[in-house]
Amino acid sequence: MNSREVQRFPPGFVWQHGLLIVTFTLLAVTGMPLKWEWWGVIRVMGGYEVVRWIHRFLGAVMLVQGVVHVVHAGARQMRAGHPGGLWPSLRDVRDLLHDVRFLLGMEPERARYPRYSYINKFDYWGAFWGVAIMAGSGLVLWFPRSFSDTVIHVSHIAHTDEALLAVIAIFIWHLYHVHTSHGRPRLNRVWLTGRIPLEDLKREHPEEYEQLVRNSRLGEPG
Repeated sequence: MNSREVQRFPPGFVWQHGLLIVTFTLLAVTGMPLKWEWWGVIRVMGGYEVVRWIHRFLGAVMLVQGVVHVVHAGARQMRAGHPGGLWPSLRDVRDLLHDVRFLLGMEPERARYPRYSYINKFDYWGAFWGVAIMAGSGLVLWFPRSFSDTVIHVSHIAHTDEALLAVIAIFIWHLYHVHTSHGRPRLNRVWLTGRIPLEDLKREHPEEYEQLVRNSRLGEPG
């Protein structure tokens, strides 16, 4: 490992995130043409039935992946033996208000974030509940005979609108914050390696950096 980097995420989470990128992208590629009835695109991809079954298969993969993630993350949290992590807290509200004041010129600098900022938590829980909504409504659309017309109609709206919201959130909000929060647009490789440069950690999560220094896990501060 580069001496100027620190491991931020374990390999298991890196692989889960990578699989999520693949499944989400392919779900968007197969789902958007179905939503907007882009028949020319659907024909190029093999026809309606082919695209629909590919979409369902990928949805099932994402659902299984979500269950695996919950079990994995829950086990790690229990082993850690302490609360916190990605759970929302009052600290997030205070940091958000601080950043609002900063943007208005009322604070000299942004809030000093711990390991996970409110932005990180927004990303995480947005994806978490998005998968839950998509999976639940998708199962209703997959097995419509088990549900009333009203439930099917509501599920169709929830599934297609949540999909559009997810695409917008990922390709605008998430990518912007991940790859431009370093002061200039550049590829943030933490999603590939699980490691973060010390200068990025110090700038983006100063409280986590200082905690690691106090625990002598970084050597001398950079």
